[in-house]
Amino acid sequence: MRDSMPRKTIQQQMYARERRGIFRATEGYDTIAKSGGLDPAFIKKTLHPYCSYDAPAELASLGEKDEALYPDSVHLIHLENGSAVLGRSVFQAADFTGLRSAFFTHNYVIAGDSGPHDYRDWLQAAFSSGHRIEEGDDLPELAELPLEAAGSVQPSARSTLALLGIGEKPFKQLLYAVMTAIGGKKKVYVALDAPIGRLSVQAKQLLKVLYASLPYAYRSRLGFMTYAKEPQSRKGVHLTFVEKGSLRPGDRSIEKEFTFDFAGGRFTNVDMDTAEQPYPDFAWDNLERPRRADDFFAFAEHMLADMGPERLIAASSYHELSVLFQIEEGNDALYVRHKPTVLRSMLDYLQAGGSVDEKLRLNDLFLARFDYEFDLVRQGASPEPYVIDAFIAYYRLDGRYLENKLVSLFVHALNEAGRPGERSGAIAAIYKAIDENAGLGRAFVAKLMTDARLADRLLLPYFEKQFREAAGAGSVLDALERWTDMHPELVGYEPFQALVYDCLTAKLDQERYSLPAVNRALEQLRRLSASKRAGRPNASLLAEWDELTEALELAMYRGLLGKLAIELLSAEQLKQADFLADKDQLRWVHDRLEHVEQQAAARKLVALHQLITLPEPTGEVFDELLPAEIEQVQRAVRRLLENRIEEPAEAARVVLTFLSSKDTGVVDYNGLLAYLHHNSPDNGTMYRFFHWTQTQPLFMRPRGFVPSYAAAIIAYFKQRDREAFKSRANRKQYFSKAENALADVYKQAERELASPLGRLLRGRRGMLFMSIAALGVILIGAGLAWSFADKDAKDGETIVLPPASPDPTPDLRPPVIVYAEQNEASSVEAAATSLVFLFRDAAACTGFAPISLSVQAPGGETADYANLLFVPDCGATAGPGASAEPSATATPSAATEQGEQQLQQTEAGAATDLPANAGNAEEDAADGSLQTEPSGGSLEQPGATQSPLETAAPGLSPTPGASGAEGSLLAFDPADYPGKVSVNLGKLVNVEAGSTITIGATQYVLSSPPSGSGMIP
Repeated sequence: MRDSMPRKTIQQQMYARERRGIFRATEGYDTIAKSGGLDPAFIKKTLHPYCSYDAPAELASLGEKDEALYPDSVHLIHLENGSAVLGRSVFQAADFTGLRSAFFTHNYVIAGDSGPHDYRDWLQAAFSSGHRIEEGDDLPELAELPLEAAGSVQPSARSTLALLGIGEKPFKQLLYAVMTAIGGKKKVYVALDAPIGRLSVQAKQLLKVLYASLPYAYRSRLGFMTYAKEPQSRKGVHLTFVEKGSLRPGDRSIEKEFTFDFAGGRFTNVDMDTAEQPYPDFAWDNLERPRRADDFFAFAEHMLADMGPERLIAASSYHELSVLFQIEEGNDALYVRHKPTVLRSMLDYLQAGGSVDEKLRLNDLFLARFDYEFDLVRQGASPEPYVIDAFIAYYRLDGRYLENKLVSLFVHALNEAGRPGERSGAIAAIYKAIDENAGLGRAFVAKLMTDARLADRLLLPYFEKQFREAAGAGSVLDALERWTDMHPELVGYEPFQALVYDCLTAKLDQERYSLPAVNRALEQLRRLSASKRAGRPNASLLAEWDELTEALELAMYRGLLGKLAIELLSAEQLKQADFLADKDQLRWVHDRLEHVEQQAAARKLVALHQLITLPEPTGEVFDELLPAEIEQVQRAVRRLLENRIEEPAEAARVVLTFLSSKDTGVVDYNGLLAYLHHNSPDNGTMYRFFHWTQTQPLFMRPRGFVPSYAAAIIAYFKQRDREAFKSRANRKQYFSKAENALADVYKQAERELASPLGRLLRGRRGMLFMSIAALGVILIGAGLAWSFADKDAKDGETIVLPPASPDPTPDLRPPVIVYAEQNEASSVEAAATSLVFLFRDAAACTGFAPISLSVQAPGGETADYANLLFVPDCGATAGPGASAEPSATATPSAATEQGEQQLQQTEAGAATDLPANAGNAEEDAADGSLQTEPSGGSLEQPGATQSPLETAAPGLSPTPGASGAEGSLLAFDPADYPGKVSVNLGKLVNVEAGSTITIGATQYVLSSPPSGSGMIP
């Protein structure tokens, strides 16, 4: 069985019209002879399609019989297996019958790769013009290709082109087209201005010139045909010479192909930019310099050896390599003209090999370009950024030849560039290169540190750029770690220390959430310090490092405290601030705080952190705080715990925010329970809180609950949870499990919540009362029956009713009075306006904590005020029903005195039964609204009458009979209003009398100050 592939020798095949052939027994065209090494399938599939010949129209129309006038058609096709098919077809005036014309084809199948100069033999090959079948069908295998005798005179390439009428530009275009066709899918069709009989001869002359100008890779792939009647696309044929007149304008079959009609002077699709296609110029220069051309082809073949087959036949490769070859010859002008392309292409070819040692010739050329650029820098020129990028790319490829020179170039370039603000794009590229290449950065810094002047001028701008462009404080510390690891001497370099200090604080100032940012930075800095110590530096270096880190930590603390607003912190931020739990470090920092404002901020921050994070905080968290600071922290905690009270553990933190004095244990119980009610998910949380307080000293006395706390619990049920004792679930889950003290309070609350009849029916006296009531009903019924029965007997008698009692005189005093006062400036505070709220009820006073308000003048203009500061001074309520407990916002001295009095009363055996009207004031801490319950019972009690002031919004109704200008306000006695809260508006404003004050959904009308108070209206 024969191989389907040709052997490593030259095989032959002949094709003609005969009586019979190898593959057919009848007359016709067929292979009539072949070498034994050719496979029949190969012959049929590969060789037969190229066995053809169409007589020229010019000769066929004349019926010309002279075979010498017909051009032969030589074709060359390169197969995928590396073999080549070289053949020729010739015209025959008569076939074996003598009756019709025919053609004869002789093919050589040349096995193996072709050499770079084989084209000379291909164009000079000798072929047979016929074969008699009587001589047999077996052809010999040849060792060498038969050649025709060469002429004695070989014209030069330029002479050949001149004889063919082809100038410089058409030749360059043709060469470009042939290279493009070999690398792509287009075809090239050429119609020479030559007699038809000499077309094939002149085609081979032009092919010889083209072959000499083509790189080796193209030579081994070019397929051609020296004559064809019409342009026809054939597989493997890139260049076809056709009969004159066959390249017709408008032929759709060739409209996208390259066409060269030298006879008609018309070329298509051959426009090219010579500036972007330098190889054709180079090839034209080499037409008469074959040795230079061969040197270039060898250079190109070596550079492309490891670039892949596609790059071997890419025209762009030879454009680049021709430029590099000429630069190597010393053409610096060409380098300047194509500098970006040259540098990029050199790196491209160097990187492909994996090692510069494999392309030493190109490596030397690149280093020569570096020297060229360095000389320009020494002369004061600034290198282009792409030049810097190219040198950095080479440094990454093989830095051993370039590192020191590259650092020197950078130093010269930076030094010539002047101040940092005058940097060019190349200078920015230098700093970028230093940032991205650790080894180069180390070498750069080491060189600059040897010269103090260079360090101050060039090194500090470099570090400043790096720190300023850092993403945040963490990136600044990363850079600090990296550079101090590389160059420990930077730790003691004072300008470097100052730069890190400034940049770190600047990055933290830009943070939206300062506390978490400072916490992260402190943790990172401490990890960095631990890493430095683990490296066992010398004592001197360690001392310098400690000095630097202490300065940075103190700077971070000061920056944080300078912009801290505790009312804006979140619980999550406080829980993440681990540095606030380090008491020793905090003490060290606080001792070094110089400004009073920073010291106050530090105290408040630590107290707030402890209240939020400690498992069981106590009143000791307030030990270091001033009274005003305690109130600020308490308000901040209440804000943080809003809507988060689910368990007594959270409620325990809230208790401390209603503590007036940790020394006396005075708590605003009413305010505490109101807050818990508004922020608990359900009433069950409140009941669990009541149970928890039985174990807490702030709520208990030796004989039971603190009386005011017990009263507050009862007031809670009466004002906010009146249906509590009607629920079986509540009784089973909470109330039945209450211990003695709490059980007594629950019983008292249930009694007071019961109806009058229900209270009567409780106990033994209830049964007696029921009996008497039943007897009374019987007697009344009997009396009524008797009266109706006897009414006819007493005709005309009139029933006289007793006179009605007059209605009691209504209490016209409003529950809240508001007036304005001006606070003069002091050495501590600026002048400001305060709104003074006077309360008749202490519970309403203690629950009053406005965060913001608005003031609408009588003319209609409205001003808003937020982040209010207020000072409460809540005494006992005036009138019946007032609570006797001290206000949670009273001054420490007053609170202490009241607490001692209560303790003395309890220990002296004061009655433990709570008054029936204890805590009868209902207040709402959320919106500041206040409702009063008349003495003697609920507002719903039958017969109770409400005054107009009690049914209108607080402070809105004028006192009847008040006189004065239009819109005159209430006249009142300050003694009736013991509760007082002063709200500072933060600035000095003119608040007109009669203005409307709005807090939440509640409105107040501004009154005049009390007479004799000495305040400015």
